[in-house]
Amino acid sequence: MEITRLKDVFGIDARALSIFRIFIGLILFFDLFVRVFAFTAHYTDFGVLPLEFYYKTYLAEGWLSIHILSSSIYYQVALFSLSFIFSIFLIFGYQTKISSIVSWFLLISLHSRNPNILQGGDVMLRVLLFWAIFLPLNLRYSLDSKFVKMRKDKLIFSFGSAGILLQVAFVYFFSALLKTGKDWFPDGTAIYYALSIDQFSTHIGKLFLNFPELIQGTTFFVYFLELIGPILLFVPFWFNKIRIGACFSFFAMLIGMALSMRLGHFSFIGIASFILFLPSLFWDKLSNKFKIFEYKENYSIYFRKGNLYSRAINLVALFFIIYILAWNIQSLGKYNSVPDELEPIAFKFRIDQYWNMFSPYPLKEDGWYIVEGTLENSSIIDLRTEKSVTYDKPIHVASTYPNERWRKYLMNLWDRGYSHHRSYYLSYLCYDWNKYNEVKLNHVKMTFMLEMTLPNYQSSTIEPVVLSELRCT
Repeated sequence: MEITRLKDVFGIDARALSIFRIFIGLILFFDLFVRVFAFTAHYTDFGVLPLEFYYKTYLAEGWLSIHILSSSIYYQVALFSLSFIFSIFLIFGYQTKISSIVSWFLLISLHSRNPNILQGGDVMLRVLLFWAIFLPLNLRYSLDSKFVKMRKDKLIFSFGSAGILLQVAFVYFFSALLKTGKDWFPDGTAIYYALSIDQFSTHIGKLFLNFPELIQGTTFFVYFLELIGPILLFVPFWFNKIRIGACFSFFAMLIGMALSMRLGHFSFIGIASFILFLPSLFWDKLSNKFKIFEYKENYSIYFRKGNLYSRAINLVALFFIIYILAWNIQSLGKYNSVPDELEPIAFKFRIDQYWNMFSPYPLKEDGWYIVEGTLENSSIIDLRTEKSVTYDKPIHVASTYPNERWRKYLMNLWDRGYSHHRSYYLSYLCYDWNKYNEVKLNHVKMTFMLEMTLPNYQSSTIEPVVLSELRCT
């Protein structure tokens, strides 16, 4: 491949990189904002994962986390405040290199404090922020570029730029390889099953279920886009047309996911990541209508003749490209491509990843929770709704979860692997109720109303499954 074409394929336009920085900063800020609403429940000893239980369960994982150093609420508030501050710095491009490093470290620390509430979007956010450390995020639309003299490269080309682009491609390509169930291909029913998960599906998603032929076509579109799209992103011929077409195909898929399923910030992170792929031609055309996207500086290459420090950073980035590729190959379960002695690197830097979204096929077990609380006056209420207990199915199950964090946590509790966490959830409910109510809670029982998703829109029998009971002390 010619060197000029190589630069186009693995380079990132400075405008795209700076807009990506703003998006990631905003996602970090609003993610923290959502987490605040369950701060006590998810990050303190009064919540669902006290540090004593954490040490017994997760300390052996070897994760780096300063959030586990103290159970003090004030300590956790201080760390959250720092995260908010540096996410704002990242948005505005102030001390950007330091802000990106600190934001990444605080994020992996926060993720390691309570892994039970994390989903694929969290993994994607932290690995993108990891790769962002290797890149100059502040060349445009930043306070740094206004007040600090710096190079004005139009195209950023380095192993860092190649690494973050390849990382995005790995997410979808390896996700497709893990989608081995026939629901994806050849049956084309995977989207039907995904949208039938009431705990995920939005009103638009439910409406979409009325069009079975469209659902099958969409299933094939998603599957083959994830399989072939990542390859198209790096095709060197007809580069601009194919690259832009592939990007907007992924944009369409991610917007569709955001509209039809409650997946937290996953779709927004995905959209931010594909902004990186938009070539200079796209931004140049856009600048004809919007002057903010103009770029008058000459074409130049980042790290082309770099000093010793720059070359060292490039070599580190190259190592992580090879390492993360090997890690993803190993995730397929066929090859042991990462030596055992090197595996701790992934857990220390939290670049461990497994892109099994709806793989090998979407969940078939669905349902909703009923949490019966018996008060000291003998009345019984559903603690999640604070109303009388009813076993009727909610009109919209997804809306019964306050936010994505609680949805992920409670969906995990249904899994047998998380059965030892259930009593801690009930203990938190006892604590939370008795702290704010005069009539105390004596006993709590958690039931999952299991509803299997059957083929061809068939109805299934709902089975109540008692998961745990606890007498409040």
